[in-house]
Amino acid sequence: MPTQSPELGTRGRSRRHDRRPRSPLWRLRAWQFILLAGFVMILGRLYFLQVIQGPELKKKAHVQRQQHNLLVHRGAITDRHGLPLAIDTTRYDIYIHPKLVKAGVAEASEILGRITKQPTEKLYKLMNSGYPVITLGRHLEREMVDEIQALNWPGVDIVPRPFRHYPEGQLAAHLLGYVNMDTQGQGGIEQKQEHMLKDTGAMPTPQLDGRGRSILVKEPNSDWGISPPLGRHIELTIDNYLQHLAEKELYAMCRHSSALKGAAIFADPTNGEILAWANYPPYDPNRYNKYALETTKNWSMVDVYQPGSTFKILTVCSGLETGVIKPTTTFYDGGSLTIGNRTIRNHDGGHGSLDLLHLFIHSSNIASAQIAMMMPAKVFHDMLSKFGIGQPTGIDLPGESHGLLLNHKFWKPLDAATTGFGQGAIAVTPLQLVSAVGAVANSGTWTQPHLIRRIYDPRTGVTEKWTEPTKREVISPWVAKLVAKLLGDNIAMGTQIAGKVPGYRVAGKTGTAQKVSASGRGYLAGQTIASFVGFLPAESPQLVGIVVVDSPQTDGRWGNTVAGPVFNAISAEAARYLGIPPSHSSENEKSTSASKTQDPLKALHHKIAPAPEAPSVKYAREASAREQESKRD
Repeated sequence: MPTQSPELGTRGRSRRHDRRPRSPLWRLRAWQFILLAGFVMILGRLYFLQVIQGPELKKKAHVQRQQHNLLVHRGAITDRHGLPLAIDTTRYDIYIHPKLVKAGVAEASEILGRITKQPTEKLYKLMNSGYPVITLGRHLEREMVDEIQALNWPGVDIVPRPFRHYPEGQLAAHLLGYVNMDTQGQGGIEQKQEHMLKDTGAMPTPQLDGRGRSILVKEPNSDWGISPPLGRHIELTIDNYLQHLAEKELYAMCRHSSALKGAAIFADPTNGEILAWANYPPYDPNRYNKYALETTKNWSMVDVYQPGSTFKILTVCSGLETGVIKPTTTFYDGGSLTIGNRTIRNHDGGHGSLDLLHLFIHSSNIASAQIAMMMPAKVFHDMLSKFGIGQPTGIDLPGESHGLLLNHKFWKPLDAATTGFGQGAIAVTPLQLVSAVGAVANSGTWTQPHLIRRIYDPRTGVTEKWTEPTKREVISPWVAKLVAKLLGDNIAMGTQIAGKVPGYRVAGKTGTAQKVSASGRGYLAGQTIASFVGFLPAESPQLVGIVVVDSPQTDGRWGNTVAGPVFNAISAEAARYLGIPPSHSSENEKSTSASKTQDPLKALHHKIAPAPEAPSVKYAREASAREQESKRD
């Protein structure tokens, strides 16, 4: 068998090796490019995260490291004098690991039940339920926690929690809102100013790891002087005393009249500061979960109603400002007015020839409708818009309603007429109406109502924000002055109770409006919304207020007899408390002589009876009997 020489074998292997496919150079370059591109992308991403987004991510990480188990107290909410209305305290949640407690279940249940004032049987069943961790109690006081700590038992976790407390109970609850179990503000200032109440400012706070242990991070100018960190304090415009007064009088009348709900708002017309804002029914924010939403909401800025005769103030102002009527214009009131196939009427028949003063005295729907129809729909609509009808006031609370002002393009002649006396194409909130009338009191300048006076740092006391309300001229000063005089004469010459505040000349108007049905079509029989809006002193207003009572069942359901006494009682005491000078006797004499010359029949009724008792005094015995009855139940 022939043998192959080594030389031939080597050459053959070489040729076979040369025939193997070689990797093209472009593949190598492609891989190099891909790796380089990936490296560049990584570098770009790192640059984006470290340089561009670095500060923001660092801030988020800082906040995240602070949130775990970090006790931060919300800032306090106070009245205008610094009296606390809402404060944070520290309470404790206690968790038990039953398997780690060395004491027997029976003994542990007895001891813990005695400390926490819970039934021993209940705790015994809970500790034998098989759960690895049970909740012994939430929001416990420090005294209880000290006793539990003194036991020195393993398996007991004590977690400090911020606890919101409202030391005045129900006072101003609808304005404050409340804080839920997740420490989130709900309603009122608590919700609107959630960020500021939790804002600890530039003060550094401890950074914690995932288990709540402190991380040693070097911070410039570190200061742990305040523990726990405290948010910004908010000072309101309301006065504690006046708020108590308003809530007391409103409550007494609403309870007496079995009303569905009520509101009383009093403010300074010159700067828009709300001094008292009461709502009925009340609720206690310390026990917010015991009440329905219908009770906890601030209905006087959320719900709308048709105001009725109080709206005639805006109608007369609009007519004078636009020039369709003059101070000397008169109207014929025959008791009814037919528009198309509909007829509108007064509640008390016709009054013959009326001037502007007697339009208010007789509360003439017919004369008011005539003024409204004299103005083109767009003109009247625009005037009401200037007064703030159909738009939010901008109050510093969440959830304010816009109210209703139908577009003038859709108005019919009947809509213009009925809008003139507070029905038709409009619906307002009590807050909107008192702000609009406040413009008349403030020489024609509308001023934004507000509740927050200032926000300040509790550590330094330095004010960080003063509220600067927006202002706009709605009517000319001469129109405002004329209407204020007419409204003052209306109270002085009239025989009604409302507005009779001893020593003061009050300018105001009552209203007794039909209540719109829930469907929005037609009115509810026998149901009214009684109201009174006014300001004092009429010659130099320093206090404007409105009282609205929804669905009263007594005292004729009239604004005069239901809302009027509440306004009188609050205004009389508020004027004394605020040191508002009494009206000049010359002004009263002038109105008296004017009444005698203009209407001799009215002069017979000009003697003003002493102001009636405050509702809280008049119905005190009745309220006490009801309270005793509720306790028995």
